[in-house]
Amino acid sequence: MALGPRGIGLLSEPALAALDPAVSVALAALGVFVGLDLKVRRPREDRLLAAASLEAGATILMVSGGALLVHVLSPSPSLANPWLFAVLLGLCASSSSTPAQASTETRQSATLRIGDLDDVLPIVLGALALAWAREGTPAASVWVLAQSVVVALMIALAARLLVAETASDSEQRVFAIGALLLLGGTAAHLSLSALFVGFLAGVFWNAAGPRELDALERDLRYLQHPLTVLLLIVAGSRVTFSAGVAGLVLAYVILRTGAKLVGGWLASAVVAPELPRDVGFHLTSPGIVGIAFALNALQARGDLPIASTLFTVVVAGSLASDALSLLALRREVPA
Repeated sequence: MALGPRGIGLLSEPALAALDPAVSVALAALGVFVGLDLKVRRPREDRLLAAASLEAGATILMVSGGALLVHVLSPSPSLANPWLFAVLLGLCASSSSTPAQASTETRQSATLRIGDLDDVLPIVLGALALAWAREGTPAASVWVLAQSVVVALMIALAARLLVAETASDSEQRVFAIGALLLLGGTAAHLSLSALFVGFLAGVFWNAAGPRELDALERDLRYLQHPLTVLLLIVAGSRVTFSAGVAGLVLAYVILRTGAKLVGGWLASAVVAPELPRDVGFHLTSPGIVGIAFALNALQARGDLPIASTLFTVVVAGSLASDALSLLALRREVPA
């Protein structure tokens, strides 16, 4: 934020515009990593995926419904498209981040896994929501989503075939990075969801042979942290705070926290009894996927008046939610 146009101006508007292609690649990479982490052949993975999807779905419904209620009760509603804004806000709120620490305890490891798997549903539904925002009709939205699927699978297939045909590590690295650049660039050019395109490619590569999967994952993991830093820097630089969104930020933090607690309880009660009943408490940290989706929406539909408001609310709300999560977890740890 300090480096952006509202700060010292090191990252000016022209500089941020020049970084847009790299941001699209970073968004596609984040989707790829979510797809690569979806290990459907693991024991209990299907049950945990169902539990994570139930938790994410409950969060989407509660945050979206709460945002609509806040808009209706507002003395001076200012959102041009409250339904779309509410849905996008719920999608941004549904992803979580859990501490990246190893654990052999079954309940703890299952809780950590829920935090990884609840990104899947919002990425898929988010692609449909962005397509709907772009096209305006259900039929056209489904057609755009189908295009995303075809584009992602064709690029993923080409990369897998190229990697399989060479034993050189350097050539494999070129093919993997080239595929990532192509995924992000194509999504940006066609105004598709880069997160969704990358996610489909990651899922496809997950089904590849172990040699191709290991090579692709090895080379792409080198880029994970630099691209994550790039996303956060650009997100901070693009934020435009105003007094008018303060109430929305507060409502977002409250709604998201309550929805995570309820969604976690539902997941443990309905789908996965091995989860602790307070699993939602450990899912209150938002992570980066929600911010990435808001940035994806800002890139794809920057002409929408709600896109900038959505982005500001999600970034500010994520900062507040992360701070609350850190305080709560620190109190939980004995001195």
